[in-house]
Amino acid sequence: MKEKEITKINVRDWIVLSTVMIGAVLTILALIWQVPPTNGIVTSTFLLMISFIFFVNSVSANSKAQFEANLGNVSESRINRFVKFAEYSFGLGFTLVITGFTILGYQYLITYVGPQLVALILPIIFLVTTWVIIFIYNLINYSGKALGAIRNLKRNLWILLELICLIIIIFDFFGIISIP
Repeated sequence: MKEKEITKINVRDWIVLSTVMIGAVLTILALIWQVPPTNGIVTSTFLLMISFIFFVNSVSANSKAQFEANLGNVSESRINRFVKFAEYSFGLGFTLVITGFTILGYQYLITYVGPQLVALILPIIFLVTTWVIIFIYNLINYSGKALGAIRNLKRNLWILLELICLIIIIFDFFGIISIP
């Protein structure tokens, strides 16, 4: 690749953000086991532990992309594959954190206030707020592209996973199933 053809990639911020998420996830795991809710601790722990793997992978893939970009003789498409892999990994990890938090918040309220409506309203407001922020981000990110904000497959998949979590919480609230 010629010197002027090399594109600067900025993955350092994503490496830092993923590293912060690793620390946050591990801190939250340590804290929730100190005073666990009656239910939901197993599911939340599982989701947070899996998110940890995705954040570590995001750091690794972004670091690899940065390393290869600095070599200067690697194709841009190869570098972009690592960046894209890191992006998907981070997004899925973040989705697992969101679902883990949603379940934890719900279960802590159930534990401390009982099956009152406020316990069901919290996860709904939490997830709707998350979805509004994602939608606004997509509008900004895809401005000028027809329906780009709603055609983003990966974000729609992540929202679907969060919606499934909300449905499970609603079923738990009405006694149809129980979250372990």
